Amino acid sequence: MRALKTVAVALGITLGAMVVIPLIVLAGLFVWLKLTEETDEDSLELDQDVA
Repeated sequence: MRALKTVAVALGITLGAMVVIPLIVLAGLFVWLKLTEETDEDSLELDQDVA
């Protein structure tokens, strides 16, 4: 019975990690996109001022 409980806990942790880790990666990519998007807009504004 104890082995079954251990397997169930391990399965729950594994399934939880399969959900949480991709969400963390997507959140990191979203933040990176937002940070790089702002710097791209700044450089575009500088280019327009020169022209």
